Amino acid sequence: MACCVNYISPPRASLSPPPSRSSFSFSGDAVHSLLRRHSRSPSIVAPRFQVVAAEKAEPPLKIMISGAPASGKGTQCELITQKYGLVHISAGDLLRAEIASGSGNGKLAKEYMEKGQLVPDEIVVMMVKDRLSQTDSQQNGWLLDGYPRSSSQAAALKGFGFQPDLFIVLEVPEDILIERVVGRRLDPVTGKIYHLKYSPPETEEIAARLTQRFDDTEEKAKLRLKTHNQNVSDVLSMYDDITIKIKGNRSKEEVFAQIDTALSKMLQQRNNTSPSSLSS
Repeated sequence: MACCVNYISPPRASLSPPPSRSSFSFSGDAVHSLLRRHSRSPSIVAPRFQVVAAEKAEPPLKIMISGAPASGKGTQCELITQKYGLVHISAGDLLRAEIASGSGNGKLAKEYMEKGQLVPDEIVVMMVKDRLSQTDSQQNGWLLDGYPRSSSQAAALKGFGFQPDLFIVLEVPEDILIERVVGRRLDPVTGKIYHLKYSPPETEEIAARLTQRFDDTEEKAKLRLKTHNQNVSDVLSMYDDITIKIKGNRSKEEVFAQIDTALSKMLQQRNNTSPSSLSS
């Protein structure tokens, strides 16, 4: 026996027929106008908008670079930041700026640095943390130069949530390090570092105003090297799975080529395992 089903359409409000689909304008003013005109009619429903989330951008690079004094960290940091746009954060520069300010922490830090000893964690950790937390570092990524220098400093940074993607170690023989330290000179006007033998100043005017930093003497360099050697293995153990060691007693171009290759491979691996690549 056949069965008939009658579909009864609900009564329509006495409104003029809606415009065709192609004539809808989804601007904010048009939607508000439509709602005002038909706010008393239950049969009129505001059009729904589908919100599509933008693809999440890859997190910026976070790199640490370590090495004994004069191992070439500053030179390589300059090359890395030029190519990858990272914010260069030098723990040594932060300390020297604090010393130059004449603050209590600066005076205390200078006493330790003159003895070739590590500055107490309570002074330097917060300085580095604050710099890493600034907007430019968070948005562009960071390159932390010469820090951490002890396992306690590394643990403190990890506790604050700062974990690098890669830990670069520059290895240079000690006799070459001493020669590099003793020959370094600072231009107080530009802040640029020169070396009397390897990268002399461009003009006599610049040469005449160069100064030697108080911690760049041979005596202090040897003390700093001793301190570095006593602590470096403990620091490396904190980042063992992400550490690469590079011979730093070659040309800056050769050293950077190795660093660049490592960073490129890391970025490629990151792209290959990103959600967007897995879904494609």
